[in-house]
Amino acid sequence: MSKWSIETLSTACAALILIMLGWLAGAAWQELDFWEHLWLSLLLAVSAGTAMWLMRVLRARLASTRLQLDASAMRYRDLSETAQDGMWQTDAKGTILHVNQRLSDMLGIPAEKLLGHKMRDFYDEATLLRLCPLMRAQEHSCMGELQYWHSDGSERWAMITGRCLYDQQGKLTGALVLASDITEHKRAEHALSVAHAELESRVALRTAQLLDVNLQLSAEIAMRAQTEAALARSEERLQDIISMMPLSLFLKDADSHMLLMNQACEQQWGVRFQDIAEGRDVQHFPPDQTQGFHAADQEAFASRQVVIREELVWNAQLQENRLLQTHKKPIFDAQGQPQMIIAMGIDITESKRNEENLQRTLAQLRELTDHQQTIKEEERRRIALDIHDDLGQNLMVLRIDVSLLHARTAGSHPRLHSHAQRVLDTIDATIRSVRTIINDLHPSTLELGLGPAAEWLIRQMQSRGAIRYQLSLDSEAPDLGLDQRQTSAIFRVLQESLSNIVRHAQASEVEVALAQEQDAIVVRISDNGIGMQPGDDGKRAAFGLKSIRERVHALGGELRIDSQSGQGTALAIRLPQASPSHTQDRKAEKLPKTVAN
Repeated sequence: MSKWSIETLSTACAALILIMLGWLAGAAWQELDFWEHLWLSLLLAVSAGTAMWLMRVLRARLASTRLQLDASAMRYRDLSETAQDGMWQTDAKGTILHVNQRLSDMLGIPAEKLLGHKMRDFYDEATLLRLCPLMRAQEHSCMGELQYWHSDGSERWAMITGRCLYDQQGKLTGALVLASDITEHKRAEHALSVAHAELESRVALRTAQLLDVNLQLSAEIAMRAQTEAALARSEERLQDIISMMPLSLFLKDADSHMLLMNQACEQQWGVRFQDIAEGRDVQHFPPDQTQGFHAADQEAFASRQVVIREELVWNAQLQENRLLQTHKKPIFDAQGQPQMIIAMGIDITESKRNEENLQRTLAQLRELTDHQQTIKEEERRRIALDIHDDLGQNLMVLRIDVSLLHARTAGSHPRLHSHAQRVLDTIDATIRSVRTIINDLHPSTLELGLGPAAEWLIRQMQSRGAIRYQLSLDSEAPDLGLDQRQTSAIFRVLQESLSNIVRHAQASEVEVALAQEQDAIVVRISDNGIGMQPGDDGKRAAFGLKSIRERVHALGGELRIDSQSGQGTALAIRLPQASPSHTQDRKAEKLPKTVAN
């Protein structure tokens, strides 16, 4: 019922009531008395007021109903505009009354062009049968997929749901249709079907390929079986070769557990492989040896190179530690992780013992050589002193007597005087020879220290040839803190070195430096000669250097030689200083200056 019918009905009812009351009052007014007239007037007034009040109430309710109806229509429009589905409503004749924006976007037709028109103005009969339930005589609703064309010419898909609308009396008033866009879903289904067909074709192709590969794999499996059989035979031969190897061979895993030992290794270690396999080596070897083995294995893995070490290994059969030289090569897997260690062991116990015996023998020989040199030097010193004390003094007395005879016979015996002069010359020559022999045996300057002795030797060498010598002393102490034995040894080394330079170096300049460091004495001898040359002379020079080296080593020093062909030779000697007690004990007799000079 419309808002106008309700307002008209309420007004008609009020007017009818007033007319009926007025007719009744007019018909009975003349027959009533005063009080009846009064009551009738009041009744008419109350009836008129009631009719007016009823009209106002009906109008107020009508206004409230209109507001609610407007609000419901606004909510309906908001709902339809915000809906994700397309929506349109028609009247009973199919004229479009309402279309939301979503439907306009789906059809590609503006809403103002759709309102007031019918769907047949835009689509054919076949599409209309799917779109509008009014076109179906036997159905009150419709539902299904619809393929349609957008205004831009593209193919679209929608899910349609619609139904007819009726009033309270069951009369058809229109239809309401909802449309959901499923275009993307349809396109995805189409793409999926295409992909499925393509996948089936690929599966068929892949199946054919797999059949071919399976045939190839079967052939490869057969070949691999043959290869494995050959490999097994090869491994058996390798095991036989390893077991027969005289060299000790063993394998370890990444955790240093034993994997393989040949017979030579079992004999070398004095234990069977079965007794130390699976980590039982920690029970066989001492803990310190086991830790050393693990450390050496980890060192090999860390260096990624062959590691050569000397290790002590307990031999259970011999009940002693054997010294082995182990060669360990690390092996890594495809990911670069430690896999195993291949190791070989060489028993060097006997060679080490022989080497130690040789070193002891060499030390004893050096001590013996040093003792001989010391005895030789002492013997030279004693002989020099004896010659000085006996022969020197006798020659001096003889010269005095002959000098007196020579002086007395100057005027009286000319021939005797001449003969005495010849004897004096002979005695002087003999004294000079004796002085030279004494200096060669034991120079008196050695009693003053190495510095003065070196200066005397340089002067002697310089007076004998054309070589220029230069001496530098880096110490105020003449003995440089050396005892008598060290002083004599260094002096002989210096003398031998300068003699080698004169004989073989062909040098024109020689530099000698004596330096005193904090705990050692350093002697440097360098020349500008031809250097060390091959041949007999070179061999003799090398023999002299060997003698020098042995003498220096006997004193606990070091010898370094730097020689280049055509650039001279440099010799450096470094000797440890003697303790103060040894230096204070160095007291010996000094030759008189009458013969030394």
